[in-house]
Amino acid sequence: MSQSSYEDMPYATFALRAADPNRLAAIARLHGVSVASPAEASVLEIGCGTGTNLIHLAELYPKSRCVGIDISERHISEGHKIAAGSGCTNVELRCGDIRNAALGHGEFDYIICHGVFSWVAPSVRHELLSAISSSLSDNGVAFLSYNVLPGWRQRGVLRDIMQTGAAHRAVTTRDDSPENRLDGAMELLRLVAEKRSGDGDLYGGYIRQGLERFQSSHPSYLFHEYLEEYNEPFLFTTFMHGAELHGLQFLAEANPAMMSVDDLGEKIVSYLDTLGNDIVTREQCIDVFRNRMFRESMLCKSSHELKRDLKASVFTSLHFVSDLRRSGEEGNDAMFTEVVTDRVVRTPKDEHSVLLSIIGEVGYAGISFTDLRARFTEVVSGRYDERAIMHGLVRLWRWGLLDVALERAPIRSEVGDKARVSRLARYQASHGERSVTALQHRSCELQPVERSIVLASDGTRQFQDLVAGDPQNEAALRRLLALGFFYD
Repeated sequence: MSQSSYEDMPYATFALRAADPNRLAAIARLHGVSVASPAEASVLEIGCGTGTNLIHLAELYPKSRCVGIDISERHISEGHKIAAGSGCTNVELRCGDIRNAALGHGEFDYIICHGVFSWVAPSVRHELLSAISSSLSDNGVAFLSYNVLPGWRQRGVLRDIMQTGAAHRAVTTRDDSPENRLDGAMELLRLVAEKRSGDGDLYGGYIRQGLERFQSSHPSYLFHEYLEEYNEPFLFTTFMHGAELHGLQFLAEANPAMMSVDDLGEKIVSYLDTLGNDIVTREQCIDVFRNRMFRESMLCKSSHELKRDLKASVFTSLHFVSDLRRSGEEGNDAMFTEVVTDRVVRTPKDEHSVLLSIIGEVGYAGISFTDLRARFTEVVSGRYDERAIMHGLVRLWRWGLLDVALERAPIRSEVGDKARVSRLARYQASHGERSVTALQHRSCELQPVERSIVLASDGTRQFQDLVAGDPQNEAALRRLLALGFFYD
């Protein structure tokens, strides 16, 4: 990662749902860390890019204090424009290098460091962990993403090819611009795929799979992921050794389903059980079994005695959210469709499908345990007690079918009176951006008619005025409601 490369090709910055403090807080409290409520917390983002992720958090939590730092002056300059256009006054964006920037002294409740750790020199990684440790409050939580082995070793093959093609293009054209180098990288990748197109050619098959994935990737991602000077994946144990040297410990993965072993079979579960309380080695073994490429890890101060044996009862203070909506039945299975991707998931028609259906009906606002229990008992007979309901929720969470949140989100799931989206979303729509940020803290690709509705939803218009009897507008409005764009 170098300052000049980000000046020449800015990195596309999006809202990162996995790093929403509302989610992080719930996971932290499940493990016994009493992190501050997101509503009045202090948040630091290291490598904030243009600030989209942080600016949206500042708008979601207007009483919070949000600070972002990035090495690129171009990123920060654009971020200042976005923050001003979004009307956020509780966000501060700084241009600086983490090696000499004063990040804070134990003052931040949440620290987000996405897409940085693997992409800097080893000496900078050491200083980065030191800065995170010194800036984190005693009950704070840090979120870091990074590439891991063994899974990313295969991606390294694509990186080797692309760097060769980029160097060839730069030399032959005497043009070292990021766009030209990326064109050269893709040209060589396509040539290799064409040459190794025979049946049974594993090398060629992997290259073709990479090309297919790249079709939907943003150019800035491809350049900074595969053509930057540094991109080092490492074993999870190596990452944690560095973190522990700076007084940090592993709390959990931001996606708890990545820690689940329910689908790996009895033999592997028995193997992992021999590790006892050695959570770091256990996680490393899971990486090996899953061939994991990427992690989004939560860290906290080593002084905490974490609760690894999660008690179902702690779920009673949380809210529950899911991307899945009940879409039908087939035989003995209930069918659910994911809002963003249209992926279909099957579950048996039992207490799990009932719980998931109720949570899906509420939408992205989330539902408390008390309300969920009341609705559940209305639907099924009384044979399920509170403990059984909690165990069902725990299993759905471990399977990755629902999220937990500390607080209910102010998101509308059906038509009401006035239509209002976030100021950031309206700013993005007014500038023609294809990706616009929903209140569920996720960047969503919108069609022109959907962007037009977002732009008009400033709280002064009725929902019916946005539709005006046009079926296309009605469909667009339904999708925006499903994606969680409108304030309650």
